[in-house]
Amino acid sequence: MRLRYFVGYGTPFLTAYCKIRWILSTGNLGYVRVLMYHNIPEDKQSLFEHHIQYLASMYQFLTPLQFQEFVQGKYRISGINLLITFDDGFKSNRIVAEKFLNPFGIKGVFFVPTEFIGLQDANKCNEFIVKQIYKGIATDPEISSDMEPLAWKDLEYLLEQGHAIGFHTKSHKRLSELHSKEELYDEIVESGNMLERKLGVPINYFAYPFGDIDSVSKLAMNIVKSRYKYCFSGVRGPNYFPVDTYAILRDTISLDDPLSYVRFIIEGGLDIIYRKKVKKLLALARD
Repeated sequence: MRLRYFVGYGTPFLTAYCKIRWILSTGNLGYVRVLMYHNIPEDKQSLFEHHIQYLASMYQFLTPLQFQEFVQGKYRISGINLLITFDDGFKSNRIVAEKFLNPFGIKGVFFVPTEFIGLQDANKCNEFIVKQIYKGIATDPEISSDMEPLAWKDLEYLLEQGHAIGFHTKSHKRLSELHSKEELYDEIVESGNMLERKLGVPINYFAYPFGDIDSVSKLAMNIVKSRYKYCFSGVRGPNYFPVDTYAILRDTISLDDPLSYVRFIIEGGLDIIYRKKVKKLLALARD
C-alpha cells in the first residue's frame, strides 16, 4: 500500500495536530494554499470534478485578485483558503475551467509557455512536451492524444471568464541551467512582454518551470524580480501574511491522490519535510 493511502487514513488525527502546532507557533488565523495542477486527461476529468467538489465543500477559494489583495494586506482571511493554478498550457485546462471551475465560481491562474501556445502540428507538440516539459523523461508513446496546447483564443476565453494568465517562460527551460543573461532575459522578459502585448492585459504573475528549489538561480530570480510582481514556485507550504511576493509556495496535486491525502497536504501534513527548502527559497528571493 502506498504511503499516501496509509497517511490518508490518519488524516483527521494528523491534521488536528498540525492545526494545534500552527496556532501555537504563529497565532495566525488564516493562510493560503496555492494548488498546482497540470494536464487533466479526458479519462481523469471525473477525478478532477471530485477534487473540486470536495475542496469547495471544505475550504474557501480565492480569486487571483483576492489573493493579490491578501498579499498586499488589503484582504483579510481566516482559516484555510485556496488558490488554484495550472501549469504548462494544456488545452484540457480550458475544458475543465469551463466544465468544473466556472459553475462553482472558482477562478484560477493559468501559467503558459509561449512557444507551446497555438502549436498545431502534432509532431511539434509531442516534441515540445517530451523535450521541454518532460525533459526527455517521456517518450512519444506516453504522450496522450488529448495533450494539445491551449490556443490564443482559449487564453482570451479564460480572461473573459475572470481567470488570470501567468507566464511560464518562453520554452519551459530549467532556468538554473541557463547561464547567459541574454538567454534568461529572452526566456523571462522578452517573451513575457510579447504575451502581454498579444493579450492586451498586464502579465504580473510568473512561475518558473519545474518549480523545485534547484530549478531557479539567483541570476534568474533577479531578472524575474525586475519584470514581474509575483513569482510562484513549486515548493510546498502555506502562504501566511506577510507573503514574500517572489517566494510564493505551491502544492502539486495529483489526480491519483485520494482526497484524504489531498486534505493531509492542504492542512500541513508535509510542511515539515519542506521547511529547509522554503528557507532556501526565501533567502534566494530576498537577497
